[in-house]
Amino acid sequence: MMTKTIKISVSTHNALSELASKKDTFNDVINRLIDYYIENEEFSDEEAEFYNKEIENFERGNLNNVSEITLEELDERITLLEQEIKHD
Repeated sequence: MMTKTIKISVSTHNALSELASKKDTFNDVINRLIDYYIENEEFSDEEAEFYNKEIENFERGNLNNVSEITLEELDERITLLEQEIKHD
């Protein structure tokens, strides 16, 4: 396996050390962090592009896909989403 040397701060080194078990290498810890990031990424590239276009439309005054809801309805939707997340 080819290796690369990277420079990190002492604080980053310490943080990585805290995430590692005795048998882990820094490579193991970094790969776990990368896997976690990929698995928990909020949006795919396609979703991010869609939302960015919708935001641009909204900022231009195009309200075709916009609907009005009350704060109570918003709270209900957030509660449902939080419940879904807990069950996943």
